[in-house]
This record gives sequence, C-alpha cells and structure tokens, in this order.
Amino acid sequence: MFAAAMTLLGILAYAAGIGSYVGALDWIYGQSLGSEWGFLIFASLLGFVLVAYPAYVGLVYAVDRKSERYRYVLYPLGCIAVFFVPTLLILLMYGGGSPFSPEALLFHLFYTASGLVFGLGYGLIGKMKLGRFYEKSA
Repeated sequence: MFAAAMTLLGILAYAAGIGSYVGALDWIYGQSLGSEWGFLIFASLLGFVLVAYPAYVGLVYAVDRKSERYRYVLYPLGCIAVFFVPTLLILLMYGGGSPFSPEALLFHLFYTASGLVFGLGYGLIGKMKLGRFYEKSA
C-alpha cells in the first residue's frame, strides 16, 4: 500500500507543478502555453524524475531518521528547498540561461509547488499509517 501511495503522491506532486507553471504563466505574464506543452512535459519530467523526486525521497528519509518532533513541518520545508536544483539542470540542458530569468521563475514555481505537495502528502501518508521510509525499531 505504501508503494501505491508514493506513486500516487509523485503523480500529484508533478501535476501540482504543472498547474503552478501554467497558472503562473497566465497570471504573471498573461500568456498561454500554446504549442510548448511538449517542451514543458519533457523538461519538467526529466528534472522531476532525475533530481526532484529522488531528492524529496532522500529528504523525507533523513527527516524520518533524525526528527520525530518537527517532521511534519520539515517534510514540506525540505522538499520546497530543493526547487533550485532541477531548475538548474533544465537551464544547463537548454542553453544555460540565467537562474533568475522569467523562464527559470516558472520552473522555480513548478518545483516549489511539487515540493510542497510532496512534503504535505508524505506527512499525510504517515498520519494515515500507510508507512514511512524509515521506521524506528522498538
């Protein structure tokens, strides 16, 4: 059950990222994605699968291991803190643009939203007693 919950959580976190990217593109810049869906899916999925998701898993494992008291706060905060790394991967792959460019801002928002959803969702999975990556032995 834990594996299914983590798979669903990954899908939800990625969807939250897509939603925040598209929403911010419309709200901040007044633009629609148009024909760029393929680029967005490819670039963001690559960063999510290769960098963000493994980093999120590593962070929640470390928090599970080290903190009992503040873990439900540290899960989302730690996952949000990862936002810069996958954005840099995408920028380096596609021409090394500035990490402070408008395009980078959209990817920062993408990975911030996905990290928030992942961190909160992992906390909820723990509260529902579906499992955790690290269980302290009795």
